[in-house]
Amino acid sequence: MAETFNPKSGSPDRVVRCFWHGPFSPYEALCLSSFVAAGIAVELFSEAPVAGLPAGVTRRDAREILDHEVAVYRHEFDGPSPSLHSNHFRYALLEKVGGWWIDTDVLLMAATLPATDIFVARQSDHELNGSALRFPPGHPLIGAARKRTAAVLEDARWGDTGPRLLTELQPEHAPDLSIAPRESAYAIGADEFQKFLLPEACEEVESRTADSTFVHLWNEMWRKAGVPKNIAPPKGSWLDRMFERHRIAVMWSDRLDADHVARWAALRRDRDHAGHYNLVHDRELARLRAELEARPGVRLSGFDRIISSLKRHFGSSRGR
Repeated sequence: MAETFNPKSGSPDRVVRCFWHGPFSPYEALCLSSFVAAGIAVELFSEAPVAGLPAGVTRRDAREILDHEVAVYRHEFDGPSPSLHSNHFRYALLEKVGGWWIDTDVLLMAATLPATDIFVARQSDHELNGSALRFPPGHPLIGAARKRTAAVLEDARWGDTGPRLLTELQPEHAPDLSIAPRESAYAIGADEFQKFLLPEACEEVESRTADSTFVHLWNEMWRKAGVPKNIAPPKGSWLDRMFERHRIAVMWSDRLDADHVARWAALRRDRDHAGHYNLVHDRELARLRAELEARPGVRLSGFDRIISSLKRHFGSSRGR
């Protein structure tokens, strides 16, 4: 971790920080502009210059915080994702300097940031999410998350360093943590991400996010579904309304078709469902093989019978 970082933006109540890797789209510009519009400074860390940053966003060198090549998940079904590095980076930054962290797919809906020293919200009844966080420097939960992530970085699987990790570590390292309700940031869940883009869901999203501080757009779901981010949202959708509300001027080359969005979202669900059971199957076979090979006198013929049984079980599970 670099030791040269020196916060430049004054009060931690008026600055948010984030990380970016790859092509920057108008959707990220919309999200960051929502903070700028509220008078909040935005510092975006990246390993290279980023084209298309909106006014009011300062680009900073990511190596000020974490002198490490961008790490990507290598063991997922939908291709490599830099969200692994984003998780590692946020823990390193918050452990060192504290303050506010936001993902670049988070919109600020409130007039200002919550007046609190710590912020983390539930994404479901049983799981936390780290797309919008505030912690003081050196907090034990963030330190534990950074250490765990650094230890598994090269071999991390999807989910090992994100919400699942924060949820696992919180009871031990922050048992009295005050956790914001799901509605504060995740009123629309990951499996509903397409509602931001469907005109028929516009009023539903508006109603469900009316009292939200933040709205998470679930960029990873867009990536997995293959939704292009270089063309405009469908006319009449909630995101179309957000671009108009925040007066984000974009010269779009085309506009998304709502029917296509719905179809991509459905295909993404099917792929995730099949991929989940393939992964469970693979891990269970590896566990059983190691367990059986450790027992003296076990012959592979017995293992082969177990393999056949597992294939029948997991094969039928994928069809459910």
